[in-house]
Amino acid sequence: MPFFIRTGKRLPTTQTEVRVVFKHPPRLGFGIASSEPNQIVVKLDPSTGIRAILAAHRADAPGASRIELDMEFAGEGGEGATPYEVLLHAAMVGDATRFTRQDGIEEQWRIMQPLLDAPPPVHAYAPGSWGPEAADKLVAGFGRWHGPWLAS
Repeated sequence: MPFFIRTGKRLPTTQTEVRVVFKHPPRLGFGIASSEPNQIVVKLDPSTGIRAILAAHRADAPGASRIELDMEFAGEGGEGATPYEVLLHAAMVGDATRFTRQDGIEEQWRIMQPLLDAPPPVHAYAPGSWGPEAADKLVAGFGRWHGPWLAS
């Protein structure tokens, strides 16, 4: 399963999320067709929530259309501790399960060292844009980049 990470210092917004984009389902003759695949978005920072983006047959319109089912955790019982608060608490109480073991760190270095030895080219981009054109070419064949789920 391919996964892509978009990161940069001068993107138009700061948002951390995990987005699972499903493949289009096979056409089985039920009349539900959508131009956009179903998605599940888990928003992690600066606020938390979960969103399902689905193609569904609505009672008020013919055929399938996009619906979004959102839940912002702050509105449903509050935000939990921030990731840094969780790590700080774990360190204070001596809970090592939230920290990487030495063998994991060594494996990460083994994987990353070739990139450090021969780094790929850096592509400049305009501040406030969504990155260089090379980023769009990166996802070619897998769909497209999706904009972040921003607070409404």
